[in-house]
Amino acid sequence: MQGEGTSRMSQTPRRTASSHNIKAHTSTHVFEIDDYSQKKETNVGEFIRSSTFTVGGFDWSIRFYPNGIDENSKDDIIVFLELMSSDVKLRAHYNIQFIGGDDGAKKDSMISWYSTGGMHLFKSKGGEYRPRHMGYLMRDNLEEEFVKNNRLTIQCDLTVIRLYSLSENRVPITEIPVPPSDIKVHFGKLLEDKKGADVTFVVGCQTFDAHKAILAARSPVFMEELYGLTTRDIGAGPMIVENMNPLVFRDLLHFIYTDTLAFMCDPQGVDYCVRIIYLLVAANRYAMDRLKLMCEDILAKMLNKEAAGTTLDIAQSHSLHKLKEDCIEFMASQCERDVVQACTLLKRSCPSFVTAVLTRKEKLELVNKDAVIILK
Repeated sequence: MQGEGTSRMSQTPRRTASSHNIKAHTSTHVFEIDDYSQKKETNVGEFIRSSTFTVGGFDWSIRFYPNGIDENSKDDIIVFLELMSSDVKLRAHYNIQFIGGDDGAKKDSMISWYSTGGMHLFKSKGGEYRPRHMGYLMRDNLEEEFVKNNRLTIQCDLTVIRLYSLSENRVPITEIPVPPSDIKVHFGKLLEDKKGADVTFVVGCQTFDAHKAILAARSPVFMEELYGLTTRDIGAGPMIVENMNPLVFRDLLHFIYTDTLAFMCDPQGVDYCVRIIYLLVAANRYAMDRLKLMCEDILAKMLNKEAAGTTLDIAQSHSLHKLKEDCIEFMASQCERDVVQACTLLKRSCPSFVTAVLTRKEKLELVNKDAVIILK
């Protein structure tokens, strides 16, 4: 027992130490407002800002409100210091004075404002700061004492306190350039090389090897098919995908792995438009909302007289409300002959939209007539 106690007593307690330095940065900024009589003609709540100046490594500016910040202060001038740097919290002391008098002597019109209050906590969020206390002065008193030769001069003496730990006293590290993300390239190569593929799809007469985890992460439908409670034994054989063109499934896999569209056809060509339509149907089938919106946006930008009816069919079938409205708007904006032709086709495929197109056409004509009357 004695030996055990001696062992504990002989252990030297571990001591650690740290320190930090406080450094004050002081500077004076003079804000001169020339043509004061003209610049003071602002609305209540509008301000004149000084140029940005730096003290203690942070950016600051002075706000001057010639006519107050609201109706209650419209007869006053208001001045305050604004911390411009974003996401900063620090302590600082400042004193704002006006320089006036025939001899140019400084007159402190805000004796009790901040200058005798010690250090104040400044916080910024997105470069904005609004103080809890502001300096008020009757505008008539200010102009009588301090506006000389149509100029108002404001001086701000600012002291910023910064804390430095010893760990900060080191040689600055040069920023290392980082290349943009190439994860799309790596995943695209993974799809191309088929390494580690653990599921096979048969689409038409073509087979596609893929990775279950990637498919499931990108599509809730694939998640259910590959890992759901009703999932069959994937090892029993390939999965059959019905009612889909192999090229469309290939485009779908490419997007799943790379988040980009695979084909580089002429974006104005018919083939491009058709592939986008089929890919949109596939995106809807596998609940891939981003791909669905991308296809919808492309189709809306490619609307023409020949494709509007077909696109409207697709929009209606897959509940694409924005695309449907764009199609109706486009068809109604055409000339009278084209509108009649479009409505004739709609009677066969989408008879319920004939009324919508004609109603929109009438509204557009009324707007155009009103515009002509206004121009006259």
